[in-house]
Parts: sequence; C-alpha cells; structure tokens
Amino acid sequence: MEPFSYSASDIPVDDPVAESHRQVWDQLGRSGTWWTATEILAIAETARCAFAQRNQPPWQRTAASPGTQLPSEAVSAIERIATNPSSVDRQWVDSVTSQIGDGHYVELVAVTATMAMVDIFAEGIGVPVEPLPQVSSQPGQPSRKRPDGLGDIGAHVQMLEPFGYANVARALSLVPSANQLFRTTSVPMYSAPGMGDLVWDTPLQRPQVELAASRVAALNECFY
Repeated sequence: MEPFSYSASDIPVDDPVAESHRQVWDQLGRSGTWWTATEILAIAETARCAFAQRNQPPWQRTAASPGTQLPSEAVSAIERIATNPSSVDRQWVDSVTSQIGDGHYVELVAVTATMAMVDIFAEGIGVPVEPLPQVSSQPGQPSRKRPDGLGDIGAHVQMLEPFGYANVARALSLVPSANQLFRTTSVPMYSAPGMGDLVWDTPLQRPQVELAASRVAALNECFY
C-alpha cells in the first residue's frame, strides 16, 4: 500500500497533505546538510518516541533506542523539544549549540518538529502512525555548508537576512534544506486556497478559525 494513503480514516485527507507527508518520508531517508541519513532516521525515531509520551510524567517515559549512537546532547535536545518546547530559551540553545553546533541543532529541530506534525495529524484523524522509512539506496553525504547571507536578528540562532516572509518561515533558514523539510508539510497543513482572504465562505468563518488556532497555540505554549 502506498505510504500515507489514509484509507483507514473516516475523515477525508486532501491530496496535497498526503503527498507532502510522502515527500517528507522520502527526505528522511537521505542525508541532510549536517547529519547522515542514518542519523536523521535516528533523530526521527527518538523524536517519535519522545513525542508519543509527551503527556506522561518524565519519570514514566522510556527512551527510544535509535539505530545509531547519537550524541547524548542531541538525544536530550530532541526529547526536550518534543516534550517540553516552552522551556527552550536562549541560554539553553547556546549550551546545546556549543556542544553539537548550530547547524546540527537546527536540522535536529526541523526533523523533530516535522515528526510531531505528521504523527499528531495521524492521531487527530484516528489512524496508526506511518512506519519510518529505510535509508535510501542513494542517501548522499552531508555537505555541511552554511548559506550566504546569515545574520543575527535577535533570535536563538542565525537566520537569512534579509528574508521576504514572516520570521516563522525563516526560523530554520540557517539550514535551508531543514527549513524546506519543515515547510514541505507545514505549509499545506496550515494553509488552504484563500488563506489570505479576510472573509471566508466556508463552514467556519475566518474569525472562528483564528480563535480555534489561537486557543490551540496558547495550550501548546507556542512562541509565535
């Protein structure tokens, strides 16, 4: 069966959303800019395990057993981002990046956040999470190249400057491939035709959608 068919769900899933999840799964099997393909999948497995236990007390959580030995600092960062993101601050990020590097950190955040999006979507429509992919037959090698045009805009890490979109769209732009991974599925899951219109002719009107989104963001202690 094709990955992310969502045929088991009673809720119809738009093709762009399902296709974005398939694209993300394909990318997870390949090397990123800073982590190898095997390490990327280890990050994904660790993130999935941690996120699935996010509502349990820390002393009841069990650690994932990734297929490769990630640095302990990376594992701790994944678990914190997946289970307690509101505690992430500049001091903590500075500590993590001093140990694993800011490029590694940003790519780790992208994979962890992407796993959370895909898995909570499955939870929301009542289907099992998709098994993680295998390493691609052509995984490539990390380039470990930093893009030109990075600047300090007062965030926890450097970002591209200038940038033509909102800060939330460039939060991970220190690693463009990681930013693209995150936005591959966040954009179709968040946006829809007419998203920029102030008046919607839909079952839920624009103010109602904004109220629901704001409430969910507040419950999740979303920075933005």
